[in-house]
Amino acid sequence: MEIVYYPGCTLPTKANNYEASFMAIAEKLGIEVLEIEGWTCCGAVFPLVTDNVMNLVAATRNLAKAKKMGDKLTTLCTFCYNVLKRTNKVIREDKEKREKLNLFLEEDYKGDLEIVHPLEILRDDIGFENLDIKKVLDMKVAPYYGCKMLRPFDDINLDNPEAPTIFENLLKTIGCDPVMFPHKTKCCGSYLSLSSTDIAIECSNSIISSALENGAEAIALTCPLCLFNLELAQERSKEDSVKEIPIFYFTELLGLAMGLDIKIEKHLSDPIPVLKGKGII
Repeated sequence: MEIVYYPGCTLPTKANNYEASFMAIAEKLGIEVLEIEGWTCCGAVFPLVTDNVMNLVAATRNLAKAKKMGDKLTTLCTFCYNVLKRTNKVIREDKEKREKLNLFLEEDYKGDLEIVHPLEILRDDIGFENLDIKKVLDMKVAPYYGCKMLRPFDDINLDNPEAPTIFENLLKTIGCDPVMFPHKTKCCGSYLSLSSTDIAIECSNSIISSALENGAEAIALTCPLCLFNLELAQERSKEDSVKEIPIFYFTELLGLAMGLDIKIEKHLSDPIPVLKGKGII
């Protein structure tokens, strides 16, 4: 199986541990990952204005490049996934914007690329039941989706935005006990961590508290910015009453369960003690 891959700006740098664990899993599963040649930043956020197509140029350029390499594209970053998938829908359904973008970029892209999340590849192309799990991770894990992975539903259409199950089903496959908690689709504060850090920390703390109150021993997620915000909140919260909880990329847990040599690093909240305590490493 071949799939085109868009790294985005964060994965090769601050979140290369996320990318490395995904690549190890892909190799084990026989997936050939084809990185887009000459990719650029996708724009980071989907524009709110609807009368200026220039905000869609960066994402469209990457989509056009990807289409020349294959028919299916994936990306690990939740923000990139959201931007690329929503831009693709605009190009596919809005003839006027499609023509303007193609004219500017000197392309002929029709929005006919399939944008899939890595979890979709594991569920739909591989099958969770075919993941060849070597080690059962007996741990209560809170699956944190965040706000960009599922919304807006009409554009993303990945899972039920109010009651998703794809993440929970993966965790069950690797032996984890998925913790149900009401904040699993709440925003972590997003880019407010740059302009209004206190607000972002407050948002993230509410997610962490919700997971802990419902018995979680760890949190798993799919977004580098979510990981940063949740770990930053723990780093800044030094009160004795605040219990620290390890936070993982879902690929780190899956890689460990598949018996791969996954390096758990670049975490502000050290997850190693919990993994050793559970006999996972």
